[in-house]
Amino acid sequence: MQFWKTIIKRYRWLGGFCGIMGIFFGCSVIGPQSIANGRAAYNQVINQTEDQQLLMAIVRNRYGETISMLAVTNVTANIRFAAGVGAEFGIGRRENYETNLTPLSGEIAYEESPTISYAPIEGEEQFDRLMSPVPLSVLVIFARSVKSSRLPFLTMTKSINDLRNPNFIRSPLSQADPRFRRLIDLMMDLNETGHLEWVRDPRENVEFSLFIRNPQPQRTQEIQELLKLLGQPQTTIRSRPIILPVYHAIEEPESGGIAMNTSSINDLIEILSASIDVSEEHRKSGLAIEYPAPGLAGQEVRIQRSGHRPANASVAVKYRQSWFYIDETDQSTKLMFRVLRTLWQDRIASTAQLQPAPVLTIPVSR
Repeated sequence: MQFWKTIIKRYRWLGGFCGIMGIFFGCSVIGPQSIANGRAAYNQVINQTEDQQLLMAIVRNRYGETISMLAVTNVTANIRFAAGVGAEFGIGRRENYETNLTPLSGEIAYEESPTISYAPIEGEEQFDRLMSPVPLSVLVIFARSVKSSRLPFLTMTKSINDLRNPNFIRSPLSQADPRFRRLIDLMMDLNETGHLEWVRDPRENVEFSLFIRNPQPQRTQEIQELLKLLGQPQTTIRSRPIILPVYHAIEEPESGGIAMNTSSINDLIEILSASIDVSEEHRKSGLAIEYPAPGLAGQEVRIQRSGHRPANASVAVKYRQSWFYIDETDQSTKLMFRVLRTLWQDRIASTAQLQPAPVLTIPVSR
């Protein structure tokens, strides 16, 4: 027993030294770790609440309610570390306190104080971007990034030359032109095989052109069908590429080329609102807006309804005692929602960042 007392007495200083070193070296570990954990957590929560806010706006639009949204303009997280060192000393007879005291001890405290700043999405610029057609460059970006899906073209293109693609079928005269879907299929197929590309056009009044080449003779028939649907002159398909200028317009220019008319962000909101599964009671009472039959885009999307919180939802909100959600396996609806979310952030919510000062700043309770 006396042996162990001697060892503890001699090396007691080592424990205190290790405690002090743990304080300072612990800071170097906790600091970077707090950034790694905090950044991921903030990003996840902001992304989730942005989805929920947009879905709620779509649901409220179906019920004819007003929409108000906030954009996160700033997230500030103040991180504070506090370190302390303590010592214990005995008074009186040594045998009363020996081996029961810690000569030196250390502790570290970590505290995080986040502050979130919001700005309302409102004003003339936001309204103009909400109702205006999406720029042609945005459509081309989505066409390039989502190669395996026709949905960006079906949802964001209202017409190509004289081929119409209405959002809703309001009467027999407003039926979608069956040639429009065939045109999109041909464009996608030729693009996937390397026969068709969207390219920047160096000319001042033309933003993009369709670059069509035919290195494989077996694609000649598809290219000829594409040109026919576009109302282009039928030429002999040779190794020399065909370049068709693309204009953001309703009608084909006299000089020739392709006129594309795009949808607005509000059009996409309407399409998704019409896809909501509302109750029969709300339909008959007029509480929910009744939409005409959907066009090509609306036929591939659906926002579902449940009496309880769904377990298989990618995003869900509760409204009027029901849960409205997008099923996590419904890739078409998820893609269209992602397109809308991207457009909303880029075209509308981003303008809130330009305000001179945030309208609402909330310190988050610890």
